[in-house]
Amino acid sequence: MHIFKTALLCCSALLVVSCGGDSQTQTVIVNETREDPNQITSKDIEALDFTDYLLNSSSQSKIADWEKLHELNTQAEFLRKGDLSFFAGSDSIVKVFVGEFKAEIPATVKTNVIKARVTALETKLLKLNADTDLDNIAKEVLLQDIKEFLEALANLNLQINKKFEKDANNVGRPE
Repeated sequence: MHIFKTALLCCSALLVVSCGGDSQTQTVIVNETREDPNQITSKDIEALDFTDYLLNSSSQSKIADWEKLHELNTQAEFLRKGDLSFFAGSDSIVKVFVGEFKAEIPATVKTNVIKARVTALETKLLKLNADTDLDNIAKEVLLQDIKEFLEALANLNLQINKKFEKDANNVGRPE
């Protein structure tokens, strides 16, 4: 029994010595943050060349009840910062949004010109939504979709502004 205790003690001592701090073995954990070259950033969107139009204060007050347009303009601001979450959402959610957007058009702006801009905007929004769902889409294609959507929204805003400017300047004809 004495031999067994001695052998056990020697094995334990050997184990402790061999498991001790080996100064040459180190584990290095490196956190690398690599930018995805296909990631859309705010700088990419700022570099897009198009003329942007926002609703003026008069137009905003006259279509204050068109909540979906205000929501879309807000989402476009997020998009300009590189946040595509709304546009990359489920296509059924985007289609419901488009339906509500079109249903809420106020009678004051329901002209053929504005309805045409809404249709163009709908097309660009649905295309952007479909393309953001693809994993293998080129960054340039996605940037082109973003540009076309922002242009369509800018054109709608411009036509709304023009509509109310024209209405304000229409003094009537003499009879």
